[in-house]
Amino acid sequence: MVSVIILAGGYATRLRPLSLTKPKVLLPILGRPLLDYILDEVERLEPKGVFLSLRVMANKIVSHVTMERRNVVTVIEKERLGDAGPLKLIFENYKLNDVTLVLNGDVYFETDLREVVKFHESEGCDATVVGKEVEDPRRFGVLVTDGIYLKDIFEKPKIPPGNIVNTGIYVFKSALFKEVNGQSIARNFLPHLLKTNRRICVYRYNGIWADIGKPEDYLELNFRLLVEKHPKGFVSENSRVSERASLTPPYFIGERTEVREDSEVFNSVIGAGCYLGEGSRVQDSLLMNGVKVGKYSLINFSILGDNVTVGKRARLESSILGDEVEVYDNVLLNEGTIVLPNKEISESVYDRHKIIL
Repeated sequence: MVSVIILAGGYATRLRPLSLTKPKVLLPILGRPLLDYILDEVERLEPKGVFLSLRVMANKIVSHVTMERRNVVTVIEKERLGDAGPLKLIFENYKLNDVTLVLNGDVYFETDLREVVKFHESEGCDATVVGKEVEDPRRFGVLVTDGIYLKDIFEKPKIPPGNIVNTGIYVFKSALFKEVNGQSIARNFLPHLLKTNRRICVYRYNGIWADIGKPEDYLELNFRLLVEKHPKGFVSENSRVSERASLTPPYFIGERTEVREDSEVFNSVIGAGCYLGEGSRVQDSLLMNGVKVGKYSLINFSILGDNVTVGKRARLESSILGDEVEVYDNVLLNEGTIVLPNKEISESVYDRHKIIL
């Protein structure tokens, strides 16, 4: 058996305005919070103790796991500890199994964690890093390997020495956590283990994996999973879609959502409790829960947070709206518009890449 630590304490600044009111692990992926996907994979391990390390908006995550009746221990960081500090904190204050799986809470993956742990134990590793080949490794930590062994790691190099990147999934002998000195696993802890000649292995993973660090990454992941999981489209049983509405796959329509006549949905994710008015069009977009779109409005390549209201005959182009934003009738938001939560937009924004504070 193993223990599990899920790291979910960061600010997710690059995901603003979405992360101003919602922690990254609660952002919905096809209508479910990212954290639920992670915990589903973890539960298949039948672990001995699951620890959630939290700081920013910890109360919202605690409320969610309580409501979902997840068997986890929440650990609230009193100060910023990075992703390495919580390992030592939990090791010193709780009883861990001999082996601990560590997961970054901001990545989506479909890795069979049982196989990762099996690899770690069968190869006699002190630590294991899950690596994946990507086309552009410059945004990630790049792993330099010799066979199955890690030889070096470079964080976000301008000229990468390879294309195998750190996925943020690790297995460690728990006793190593007492040697944590610094806040970063990749910049401090792993280099320390390399210098002290620990046996660090790399498990190669080739399936779906995504770091939703930026809004475009978040949108791209939802679109990819739409194609993978709902190529013919999905409509929740308790949603109401007019026979005169046009739904072009792939699409996802969440619970208690109403789609009125002559409206169109194309390659989009619509959350729970949404309303798409007559003649509206939503394409290449993600709408979170409780979004209301008025008659004959167009939403194109945009992300709308919880409880956003869009008036009649409005047009949103490549825009990101935080929670509780209200867009008035006949308003245009031009490409790249970002609106912080709880704002009212009564006039059109014609300039591109405008931020409404």
